[in-house]
Amino acid sequence: MSGFVARVRHEEPAGGGAEFAALLDSVTRRWKDVDPLLPTPYHPGMSPQPMLTVSDAMDRPVATGSMRYAWYQPGEIGRTWGVPDQHWLTPLVGGPDPEGALDELLTTWRDQLEEAPTGTGAESAALLTWPARDVSGVRPLLRHGMQPYTVLAARRQGRGVPPALPPRDVTIRLAGTDDLAATVGLVMEEHRYEEHFGGVFIQPETAQQARNVLGRALQAEPSWIWLAERRGRPVGMVWASPPHRARWVTPLVAATPAAYIGYAFVTEETRGQGVGTALVNHVHHALDTHGVAVTLLNYAVTNPLSGPFWSRMGYRPLWTTWEVRPALALR
Repeated sequence: MSGFVARVRHEEPAGGGAEFAALLDSVTRRWKDVDPLLPTPYHPGMSPQPMLTVSDAMDRPVATGSMRYAWYQPGEIGRTWGVPDQHWLTPLVGGPDPEGALDELLTTWRDQLEEAPTGTGAESAALLTWPARDVSGVRPLLRHGMQPYTVLAARRQGRGVPPALPPRDVTIRLAGTDDLAATVGLVMEEHRYEEHFGGVFIQPETAQQARNVLGRALQAEPSWIWLAERRGRPVGMVWASPPHRARWVTPLVAATPAAYIGYAFVTEETRGQGVGTALVNHVHHALDTHGVAVTLLNYAVTNPLSGPFWSRMGYRPLWTTWEVRPALALR
């Protein structure tokens, strides 16, 4: 027997009593111990989604998780970034045995997925995000069949390799409205490469959607999109969002203000020549000059280039998204 009791709450808010305050305090202490860049965890109460709760033998909650379902219809931009049916769990796990509590929480989540009326077919996934340095979660996640999928990495202001100049025949500049075709081409080339790692699914609409979003971004002054050109031909690109355009990342990290790099890519024939390092250094200088405390970005765990490169550039994992496909493959 595990000694844990699991419940599903559909009506009452999870977090109405002192017992949930104690759970939150436990999670807060562990997060601060494992990683000072983790934010203060949110209060689990008043969630509009059904909540799973795991209690110990004394009926004190030691874990809770809100369940969320996202479905992307054909033509929606979300279809580019994952399977159409996504079942998310947002866990908060505390107490003296977080490994055991998470194990019970995942077991209860699996039972709930069994009862889901739709969205658990071949094109579905069960996903959650877990602090990268909180190793207490690794064994239960693996036992339940989940695998690390993407990393959200963080770089504090001033970290990274020393400034480097690009090769002589390469120039770096901010992109403008005349660069729409070039930036769309680079984004689509990156998409085609990322398809190898199972996180990007190019749709018939993807190129036009990229064109629409880039068209708006390039009209801003400055665009925060940098191009590397070799004798006038685009060979690399970084697209950053400064803090006022990256407010969605603020709850994910303790330091502020926070920026986000959404795209960073150099063409295949250009890799290994210092262009990417010079391009990212250029962007880092701009972000540091604007007082950005921390910069975040995502990369696929299975991408053999991203992890080593971003580590050299001063980034380290902050959050890891774990996934299993289809959703009912969760054990």
